[in-house]
Amino acid sequence: MRFRAGGVRFSVEPDAGLIPVEPEAIGRLDADEGDGAQAPVRIELTDSPPWTSDDPALFPQWEPAVQRWADERLLCSHRSFTAEIDPFAGRALLYRREERAYPLEAVIRTAMMARLPLIGGLPLHAAGVVVLGRGIVFFGPSGAGKTTVASTSPYPVLSDELVAVNSASPFDLVRSGFWGEGRESGRGGPAPLALLADLAKGPAFRLTRLRPAEAAGRVLASAPVALAPQLWSRALAVVAELVQRVPVYRMEWAPAEPPWERLAEILDAATPRT
Repeated sequence: MRFRAGGVRFSVEPDAGLIPVEPEAIGRLDADEGDGAQAPVRIELTDSPPWTSDDPALFPQWEPAVQRWADERLLCSHRSFTAEIDPFAGRALLYRREERAYPLEAVIRTAMMARLPLIGGLPLHAAGVVVLGRGIVFFGPSGAGKTTVASTSPYPVLSDELVAVNSASPFDLVRSGFWGEGRESGRGGPAPLALLADLAKGPAFRLTRLRPAEAAGRVLASAPVALAPQLWSRALAVVAELVQRVPVYRMEWAPAEPPWERLAEILDAATPRT
């Protein structure tokens, strides 16, 4: 079964190994057009764990799963599954102990976040909205208002929690297929990335352009890339180019005064006239 998450191509094999809830979960992601631009990340469903451990701390009862970087691979585990992900080879092994969607969803999400920097992209813990055909990323620490700002949007929302930035001319904003507290109301994107907004609560709407060095640090703080030197070196390179090509702002706002009219005016003014 083939699909995309965050613009990354995936396949799950064998099809016969899928349990009923898994095709439904995959259906919430994007279809794979099969353009051949990149080889898919292959997730193989196995009958035995790819690795073992007697440490109970590696198999928590509650979410999220545990992630570790060892021997050039991401080792992921939970009481419901054990997985090994090789983002460089584009391969993952998944052994499930419970018949529910979470193990496969967790591996897809983790593999997407690890793979993106290797193909010139970046995962962001952020809300993404398409305004007048152009993408805006709203990022910031927990409690900054990502879900709240997304919930007020009159425009298509790609996610209130996790989006992907893909290498394009210069960058595209792409839906990940994963949500936080919000619920998908429709599918949009990809869209050319117009700006990134570091959210902050304030008495009224205010945009302040950040210098590239400051912007890079703030964007990196919202990039959920695995703690692996090889992945972070790629992520750093992506962020360095991103903040040079796409404006990053600190955006103060109040829920009583949604920012959409002002943001639409800014995007409209920045659109070249023909």
